[in-house]
Amino acid sequence: MATTQNTKRKRLIEKSLPPKIETYIPESRLFAQLQALERKLDAKVVRKRLEVQEALGKPVYKKRILRIFVSNLAANQGAAGANEDSDGGFAVRTEAAAPSWTLRVEGRLVDPPGTTWKTRPASHKFSEFLNSMTVEMDRSTELFGDNTVQWRRAAAEADVDGFEIKRRGDEDVRTRIILDIRTATDRFKVNHPLMRELLDIRGPVTKAAFIMKLWQYIKLNGLQDAEDPDQIRCDAGLMQVFNTPVVSFTAIPQILHAFMTRPDPLVIEYTVRVHEGDFHMAQYAFDVEVEVEDFSRQGAGPLAALQTRSRELAQVEAQLAQQMQEIHNARAKREFLRSFADDPVAFIHRWIDNQTKDLEVILGDRRHGLEAALAAIMAADERGQAGDADAAKWLKESALYDEPWADEAVFHYLSAKTQERMQQLLQQQQQQLQQQQQQQAQPQQQMHHAAGM
Repeated sequence: MATTQNTKRKRLIEKSLPPKIETYIPESRLFAQLQALERKLDAKVVRKRLEVQEALGKPVYKKRILRIFVSNLAANQGAAGANEDSDGGFAVRTEAAAPSWTLRVEGRLVDPPGTTWKTRPASHKFSEFLNSMTVEMDRSTELFGDNTVQWRRAAAEADVDGFEIKRRGDEDVRTRIILDIRTATDRFKVNHPLMRELLDIRGPVTKAAFIMKLWQYIKLNGLQDAEDPDQIRCDAGLMQVFNTPVVSFTAIPQILHAFMTRPDPLVIEYTVRVHEGDFHMAQYAFDVEVEVEDFSRQGAGPLAALQTRSRELAQVEAQLAQQMQEIHNARAKREFLRSFADDPVAFIHRWIDNQTKDLEVILGDRRHGLEAALAAIMAADERGQAGDADAAKWLKESALYDEPWADEAVFHYLSAKTQERMQQLLQQQQQQLQQQQQQQAQPQQQMHHAAGM
């Protein structure tokens, strides 16, 4: 409760000009027009601010380049006679000495141009950008069994910088690496060639972007029906795609589902070479465009600018309130002096009368209306100065309320009634005290009487 009482109330800002101010300040019409424009602008600012706050609540992504490297290691790849010992016999090769190779698939983000060690973005693991990876090896299934290795993202699995696949063998192996790139937003491939050509779609797009491109094509070619905007009149190209001359605009999102499929995975052909040294790397690296969450743009920038603008607007509002108060004070002062200049005597009388009434209201001595009239009549009756006929006459006359003795009579009458009431209350209180004392004294007298007997 104390916190509520001690809270400082914000002063209301007066933004309206005094009435009839245009007579003295013709330029005030421009201010009224500015106020109307300000109200429209405030409505748009509030709507845009809500949109910005909603956008800031969503994650922000930026595009980066993911560079993928493929290489292999070779171990224990001896010459053709490595299986023979020095005596011409055959030596038993241990498990650790068996020829083997290791396929390595790694990836890292390419730093943007102009990046220094201070401005370098946060690092990301290679597996963060993959949904799955499949490696198919072209070799005999009778000798080596299953030649397919598959990895899929798991919820609780930690991300890694690369993958390694180790297998036995002393021959070169052709492999096929299939990577399903993970995207932050769901992207689809438009599977209709004519649709891609009409809408100029070069790669995977989101569903919202697909619908927007189609809407831009409809607006550009004027395919929307003038009488019924919900109907789209297909041209020759769209008629070949949709197989119908008219399409409902509300049905377009559902129709486009048939033209969207999962994007094609990234396929890398690589040959594991074991006779060119212990390490071999592919001749080329593979760059893939991925989406990375940008934490530096969330919450900052637009929001900070809005807060700065809000402080500036608050200062302008305070200055405007001060100017408005000065205008109101100047108008009141002008009216005061103008009234005095027109008729000084009447002005002084009105001023004294108003001050007297205000003082009486503050002190609680003033009564208004019928109550004052009745009090005056009753006071006159008590003094014997008027009869019933005069009282009825006074009630009908409006001049009664303006008599100079009316207020004084009411004051004396109410004061007398107040004193009379106070005396009655005091007498009642004294009587109650006497009754209580008598009631308390009776049991004591009875006890003394019983003790004397």
